[in-house]
Amino acid sequence: MSRFQAHFALTLIVMLAACSGAGSSSSDPEPIAYFNVAVIVDTTSDSVTREQAEAVLALADASLYDLTAYSLRMVDFVEDDSNGSVEDVVNAYMAAHPGDLPNGILVFSVGDDDGAKINRGYAQQIPAPDDFRNPFVSPYLDGSYMYVAVLYFNYHYAACGYGGADDIQSPVSVGDECRGEEGTPCVEWEGMQICDFVLPILEERTPVDMAAQVVVHEFMHPFGSEGGGDHFGTEPCNAVMGLPEGTFNNGESDHYNGMCPNVYETFAASYQP
Repeated sequence: MSRFQAHFALTLIVMLAACSGAGSSSSDPEPIAYFNVAVIVDTTSDSVTREQAEAVLALADASLYDLTAYSLRMVDFVEDDSNGSVEDVVNAYMAAHPGDLPNGILVFSVGDDDGAKINRGYAQQIPAPDDFRNPFVSPYLDGSYMYVAVLYFNYHYAACGYGGADDIQSPVSVGDECRGEEGTPCVEWEGMQICDFVLPILEERTPVDMAAQVVVHEFMHPFGSEGGGDHFGTEPCNAVMGLPEGTFNNGESDHYNGMCPNVYETFAASYQP
């Protein structure tokens, strides 16, 4: 892992640190509509059970409902061992389900060029079959696209002792791991080795609730116009929200899953049944 990647991983942990994972209660009003999600597990690069996927989507649903009054709903779970690109995997799924497509597809995978393995996740929009119309119409696209979130479930947070490999290589940090303090003893978290200084942040967390925020984050990206500038606390976000340059609140960022609040407004206004 490079120094940049290590810094990114630590920043990501801080961004996710305050997630409560609280679900909506049975007394909440019905959602305006459901954003239906099919889950595909690329079994050649990631390992996720149906139960884990359901748990991730349940927490993501609670967050999206709280922010928009729309709900995420898992409608399918499939495994793919083709070792194809994300686009190939998604296209194969769409071809196999004509007339019964979801609004978005969550792909558990390291991603193309290890993009999700490095960055935890990313968003992608893929043209759908000609007869498909997505009722969630981003003003920056049209209704002919499938929204795709790519997420690496077994991401190594604050990796320690891996030395860039998938498996543990050492009981102490290697190279640029743990702020570049090589030889730092690693500690265990959820079956992984992590840097000791992030344990207080992670010890009350699980990979499931760490993943839920990323799911919402990536599905919201197509409804923003600024790419990385749609992240909470960036200059474009602060400008559109009328906040002074440099304004950042970790609790607020966490509440909005690291996305600018205006993106949720755009998403909520995008529904065209």
